[in-house]
Amino acid sequence: MAEPLSYVLIHRVDLFSEYQQQLIELLKLSSADDAILGFDTTFDDQKAIQYLVSLEKEIASQSLQILVGQHQETLVVCCFFKRSHQQTTRHLCDLQKGMIHPHFRSQGLLEQTLAAIACECMAQGVELLTLDVRGGTKAHRIWEKCGFETYGILNDYSRFQGKSFDGYFMKQRTQDLWNRFKIFYTQGSEKMSVGTELIPKKEFRTQMRETLEKHLTLGHPLFKYLLDEKHPNSDLLKFTTLQGYQLTKNFLTYIEHLFFHCPLPKHKRALLHNMYEEETGRLSNTKNHVELMQDFVRALGISDAERDAATALPQTQALIDYRMIACKNPDLYHIGAAAVMVASEGQNLESVGDEARHNILGKVYGLKEADLLFFSVHQEEDVGHVQQGLALLADLCDTPKRQQEAIEAIETTCELFYQMYQGVYEYFGYDKQDQAAKAELIGEV
Repeated sequence: MAEPLSYVLIHRVDLFSEYQQQLIELLKLSSADDAILGFDTTFDDQKAIQYLVSLEKEIASQSLQILVGQHQETLVVCCFFKRSHQQTTRHLCDLQKGMIHPHFRSQGLLEQTLAAIACECMAQGVELLTLDVRGGTKAHRIWEKCGFETYGILNDYSRFQGKSFDGYFMKQRTQDLWNRFKIFYTQGSEKMSVGTELIPKKEFRTQMRETLEKHLTLGHPLFKYLLDEKHPNSDLLKFTTLQGYQLTKNFLTYIEHLFFHCPLPKHKRALLHNMYEEETGRLSNTKNHVELMQDFVRALGISDAERDAATALPQTQALIDYRMIACKNPDLYHIGAAAVMVASEGQNLESVGDEARHNILGKVYGLKEADLLFFSVHQEEDVGHVQQGLALLADLCDTPKRQQEAIEAIETTCELFYQMYQGVYEYFGYDKQDQAAKAELIGEV
């Protein structure tokens, strides 16, 4: 998306009526972002109507304005401006409910929108911008990168899924925000704020590899239950495997689209070999990789009917969709390649010490080598696949914008893998169990 968005400031009720349905649809998507915006999966149509009424009242009272950004009549970004009626605080504006549509993220729209926010606020005489965010989240890290500084921390700021989170209250002068991002106001999203110089290919490959290695999913607490030799949990392994099977079913589709859209002939040939192996297994002298996964599923005692009836948890589906959207869109090719060929293929390279996790699973659950072929084949092949992905991206990402987006795609995909395991962890109630154990330990101390 190279062209700038079209921005509209909703400051009257008649304008609000034109955009309210699209706004609600965008707000509903926040339930897939761990309720960062204050909404969770209970945000249904009835609650949406109630929320629209409250927004309309605030707009009518001139305490709320909403900046929206559109791309070809689709609302893709928005930010709420909360203003004060008091003359002594008219120089302040609190930014709330900042959103970018999931299908349009990692395309430079944040920088462009921040410039639009600064421009609009300066026009209204706003000199200082504030916001609050749940600590430790991706949103928190983004605001820090964008120049917002913490001026206060509130304990027990929000509660979600039985957990309490601290809130970080942040600020930035409007002029500083404008100076930081003004270049994007007229030039659109083809330039990025971070990484304004092209990184040399060798260094870029190193940065991508380091990004992958910084986000190891084996650190998730779920694995202490999965790999517990003293207390094997077959039900947990079966459920986790069926979630993994949802990923496997879609993997060939990712590779097919990456092959079809690949603009570089030498890398297209490598993708052809990858696709051929996924479909036939002949390069590894095995068989179709989905069938290999099905063999593992059967080895756990799961019937074909049970396997086919299984569905993805929301966190698992988010990982599937993120990669599918990028792979199918030629404009997002580098994001899809980074997500699939580096971040996803790289998941199979993790180990516990010197031992691969599938070998540990085999020991804990009494599985034979033949049962684990899906994993052993991928552990061997994916070393080369990750190298191919790094080489492809080094050649393909010829602008700072693309380089940064590729690195962000690796980070995002790894985080989505982690969230998939978090979904299983919470489904089995281990999060509450571990919280209780921690609280008891603290109490004893």
